[in-house]
Amino acid sequence: MTVNCNRHLAGDAEAAQRLLPADWPHRKASRLVALDGLSWHLQFHPAKKTGGPLLLLLHGTGSSAHSWSELIDPLTEFADVLAVDLPGHGFTRGARAHMMRLPAMAEVLQQLLAHLQCTGRLVVVGHSAGAPLAIEWALRFSKQTHALTPIRIVGLNPSLVPPPLLYTTMLGPVVAPIATSSPMTGMLAFLAANTGMVDQLLDSTGSKIPESHRRLYRYLFTQPNHVQGAMEFMAGADLPGLLSRSHALPLPTSFLLGAQDAWVKELPLKNVIRSSFPNADVTTWMGGHLLHEERPAEVARFIQTIVLTA
Repeated sequence: MTVNCNRHLAGDAEAAQRLLPADWPHRKASRLVALDGLSWHLQFHPAKKTGGPLLLLLHGTGSSAHSWSELIDPLTEFADVLAVDLPGHGFTRGARAHMMRLPAMAEVLQQLLAHLQCTGRLVVVGHSAGAPLAIEWALRFSKQTHALTPIRIVGLNPSLVPPPLLYTTMLGPVVAPIATSSPMTGMLAFLAANTGMVDQLLDSTGSKIPESHRRLYRYLFTQPNHVQGAMEFMAGADLPGLLSRSHALPLPTSFLLGAQDAWVKELPLKNVIRSSFPNADVTTWMGGHLLHEERPAEVARFIQTIVLTA
């Protein structure tokens, strides 16, 4: 079966070119798709040969589709790739507060896939908070898709345990509803632009990522909409509620963990996986929370191996 998203080219490419900085990764693949009050920013990358699956890439809190940029070329060797900016993040606009909880975000994600008329086998790849979102989507919708056939979830450094003290100490105060207001997020965006806050956060992940990626994160955190979306997404994650339903997950799952991940510690994460996802495949590599940005080619091969054996 040929995999495609029939309406991916129906998005507004010209508007995306105007919105994105000139040096944004894979900018020419960007489209804006208006749907139910949201203006989604997505990038669709067709496979170099037909017959492979569709990889849906879901980034984590405070990130965007840019975090996958170095994986796109090797991934398209065997699959179509759809990378989106989640509501409240990057260049996706129009998110409302209720959308930032996992069930609502899974619902709007399902609406997007249906709107794009995506077909074929589907592998959902989620990094950090993108992994719980992938699980939430699968619990709710993987048996309700008609044109798509979901076959697996791949979680990279999955945020299935609470964030570390450093993260909550630095950002915790802005998670409260009063702090997710426009004045507060505007102030945070100002601080991000004029202090080393973003670099401190990136350093705290345990990952060493290239300066080109650091620059993109610095840019994102100067945008009040992005800051507010990141805070609301972090505040809206009900991990205990999600894990209590994990026994009903209908898809096989593979997790890749970073041994130096300072945000999602390996040992407590393995304990959660063991109790909530006992049949999951678990692999640990050297690296931090942004493992896919540290070792993109190797992570792409990891995903390929999983897809080819699914």
